Amino acid sequence: MVSETRRDLIMLAVASLLFFCSTQILSFLSPVFSSPDETANAFFSETFATQGKLYSFESLNAVLGDVLYPRSIISVEGRLLPIGFLGLPILFGCLTWLFGNWSLPFWTPFFAVLAAFAWYAITRRLFDRRIGLLSALLLLIFPAWWYWSARPLMPNVLFVSLLIFSVFFLLIRPIKFWQKKIGWLDLVLAGGFFALSLWVRTFEVLWLAPVTVAGLIILRKYISWKSAVLFFVSSAIAMLPFLIFNNSLYGAPWKTGYTVSPVVVQDVQIVQDGQIVQVVQVVQLSQSSNVASEASAAPVAHEALEAPTTSILPFGLHLRTAAKNILNYGFLMFWWLTIPAIIGLVLLWPGRAIKDEKRNWRWCYFMVLAVAAIWLGLVYGSWSIFDNPDKSAVTIGNSYIRYWLPVFVLLTPLIATAVVNLTVLPFAQKKRVMISVACFLVLFGLSTHAVFFASDDSLWPMRTRLVEAAGIHERVLQLTEANAVIVVDRADKLFFPDRSVRYPLRDEATYDLLPRIALRAPLYYYGITFPQIDLAYLNNDKLKNFGLSIELVETFGEESLYRISVLNSD
Repeated sequence: MVSETRRDLIMLAVASLLFFCSTQILSFLSPVFSSPDETANAFFSETFATQGKLYSFESLNAVLGDVLYPRSIISVEGRLLPIGFLGLPILFGCLTWLFGNWSLPFWTPFFAVLAAFAWYAITRRLFDRRIGLLSALLLLIFPAWWYWSARPLMPNVLFVSLLIFSVFFLLIRPIKFWQKKIGWLDLVLAGGFFALSLWVRTFEVLWLAPVTVAGLIILRKYISWKSAVLFFVSSAIAMLPFLIFNNSLYGAPWKTGYTVSPVVVQDVQIVQDGQIVQVVQVVQLSQSSNVASEASAAPVAHEALEAPTTSILPFGLHLRTAAKNILNYGFLMFWWLTIPAIIGLVLLWPGRAIKDEKRNWRWCYFMVLAVAAIWLGLVYGSWSIFDNPDKSAVTIGNSYIRYWLPVFVLLTPLIATAVVNLTVLPFAQKKRVMISVACFLVLFGLSTHAVFFASDDSLWPMRTRLVEAAGIHERVLQLTEANAVIVVDRADKLFFPDRSVRYPLRDEATYDLLPRIALRAPLYYYGITFPQIDLAYLNNDKLKNFGLSIELVETFGEESLYRISVLNSD
C-alpha cells in the first residue's frame, strides 16, 4: 500500500510537471522578451556563460560618450553593465555554461518546482500533512507564482525560491536526518541560500536581516548560538563573491547599477547651410551636475560617479497611494484566494494548544508574514508603477505582484487551512475528498483565467504579441547592417543585443547625437509610423538643421523602420 507521504509526493510531482510545461508558453520565443529587465538578464547571463564576465564593450560609446544602451543597462567607460542586481545573471550564467544556452529559459520554473517540494516539507512540519500538501499545490497555482515563473528572466521567483531553500535546510535539517555527523552542513547550506537570495534581490536585506535575527531569537531554545553563528558566518562568506563582482564592475563593493551613473557627453553642432561644420563635445559629469568642460572631438575618458544616496524608502512614504495599491493588487486582484486566506488567518492563529516548538515556529511564520506584508506593502505600494501603457489598468503583469511575491507565498498555508477546515464541517465529513477536490478545482480555474487570459498582460495575449515581435525582430535584422544603430521609442528590448540602440527618439539629447552617430555607423529609427506631415517636417526642418534626412524602409503594422542618413554636401 502506498504511504500517505509517497502519495503526496506523486501528486505534487504530477502537478509540478504540468506547472513546468505550462510555464514554457513564452520561452520558445527567446531571445525576444516582453520587458527590458528580461532582455538585460538574458544578455548578461549568456555573456557570463560564454565569456566569464558581466560586461560587454560597446566601441561607439568610447567615442560618443556612453549614450548607446537599452533600458535596464547602463554604460560606463564604454562598458555595458547591468543596472539590476547581479545574482540572476551569475547563477544562470553558471548553469548555462554547464548545460548550454538552450537551458536558460528553464531555470526559473525549475527552481519554482523545487521550491514547491521544499514548501511542502516546511508547511507540513509547521502545520500538518494535509495543509502541507495543499500549500504546495496552491503555491504552484497561485497566479503570482505561476505567472512570474513563466517570465523566466525576471528575478523574483528565483529570489523567493532561494529563501525557501534556506528555510528548508534550517527547519527540516535533511542532511542531519540522513547522516548526523555532518548535520552541520544543513546550517551552511541554509546560510548559503540566504546569501544567494540577497545576490538576486539585495535591497530586500532591509527587511530580511531583522526578520532573520528576530526569528533566531524566538527560536533560541531550539537553535543553539553555535548554529546561529554558523548560519551567519556561512551567509557572510557566501556574500563575498557578490561584493567582489560589485567592486570589479562599479568600483566599490557596495555600489550597484542603481547607484552608479555614467558621464553624459553632449554635443554642440555648428551647422551651416544644413551641413555639419564642426562637432564640439561638452562633458557633463552626472545627471544633476552642472560641472562641464569642453573637449575635442577625440574619445573622452569617463569616470563612474556615485548617484545621490538613496533612503530605505526610495519612493517615499505615501499611505493613501499604498492603501490603494494594496487594495487593488493585494486583495482584489486574487480575491478567490485572499478571502480564504483571511479565514485561515483566524483559524491558524498560534495561540491554540500545540507543542511548544511548533508554536514558536508558527510565531516565526506569522512574524515574517506580518513584517513582509507591512514593509513590502508600504515600500513598493507608495510608488505609482505603470508597467502597462494604460495607466488605469490593474493587471497581473504589474510589478507590484512580483515585488509582493513573498507575501503571496506565505498566504498559501492560510488558504489551505480554510479549505481543510471546510471539509471537517458536519455536512462535509462523508464527502471530504470530493469537497477538497472541488475547492481546489475552483481555485485552479480562477487562477488559470488570471494567469493566461484575464488581461492584455496575461500569458496568452503576451504570447501572441511576442510571436509577432519575433517576426519583426528577424525582418529588421535582415534590413539593417550588423553594425547599425537603431533609435527606438520602446523597442530596445526587441533589437538589443543584435543591434546597438539609443532610447528614446523624442529627446533633444538624442537629436543632438544623431549626426555623430550617422557619421560613424548606419543609423535607423524604429517606432510609431510618422504621418506624412511629420515626415516632411523632419526632412525639411528638424533633421535638416542637423544635416540629416529620414526615409521609410518598411512598415510593420502601426510601426515602421526608417533610415536616417547624412545629407550630401552638394
